Amino acid sequence: MSTTPPPPGPYEEPAARSQAYGESAPAVGYGAPAAPAHVEPPRRRVAQSKRLGVVAFVVSLIAVVGGSIIAFIGGLQSGAIAPYAESTGQIDPSTVPAEAQQAAVAVAVLSVVAFLLYGVLGLWGFVQGIIAAVKNRGRGWAIGAIALAVLGGVAVVVALGVGAAVGVGSAM
Repeated sequence: MSTTPPPPGPYEEPAARSQAYGESAPAVGYGAPAAPAHVEPPRRRVAQSKRLGVVAFVVSLIAVVGGSIIAFIGGLQSGAIAPYAESTGQIDPSTVPAEAQQAAVAVAVLSVVAFLLYGVLGLWGFVQGIIAAVKNRGRGWAIGAIALAVLGGVAVVVALGVGAAVGVGSAM
């Protein structure tokens, strides 16, 4: 059994396309068929909604603004316990009256709530921003949401510090 192909046949003129396929279209220049009368336009992609990126940005903005406001209020409450601090900054719980103890609890609770609000909503905005950026559904808003969620923690910490400075300054 041989694997060599058979020798080629004699050279023949190629048949025109219309003759080869049984078409009756007239040939236009160099034996090419005429162009079709109707050409469908290329399909355009459907514009996707930017809602996913906008929602991510709004959630990140609520996280930062809400967390900062609550942290500032918590810092202001620290002014009620500042007069009981010793020169070292330590507070002796036995010398603090009940009203100041309640203010200390308010500082702690408001600080925790501020950072929880920022943490939960900031994480939501961060993750949804990444998804929106990858899917190109409001990519500009999504990038803004990611940046706001990442850098917003600094704003919450600064708000707590400013609130504490204002609260302690007004108490003394």
